[in-house]
Amino acid sequence: MEPIMILVIAAIIAAIILVEFNKRQNTKAGDSSHITADVQQLYLLKAAEHKIEVIEDLQKNATNTNNAIVTSIEQELTRLTGAFEKGDIKLKEFNLKLDSLLSNLDVNNSLAQAS
Repeated sequence: MEPIMILVIAAIIAAIILVEFNKRQNTKAGDSSHITADVQQLYLLKAAEHKIEVIEDLQKNATNTNNAIVTSIEQELTRLTGAFEKGDIKLKEFNLKLDSLLSNLDVNNSLAQAS
């Protein structure tokens, strides 16, 4: 009977060790998801900076474009960046609106070149 009791105690100790190990592994996995979210935010911010640079370059090179269109895009860009800096809009929404602004500017430039 003693060897069975030793095996039962050893099995209980092994189960406790495995449960503790599993808990530690789960907490480590949770920490990396936080890092992943930070990296995603960094990429979104870098993408927004790039889009603003492209919009500004297109505005500078838009010699054939109507000045009213360029002025309205400048005002919209100023409004968007101000709202983002104040925290009125989130980074994802800011990127989407920059995409829209960029596509509008690109369409207006291609229309002006076609005429």
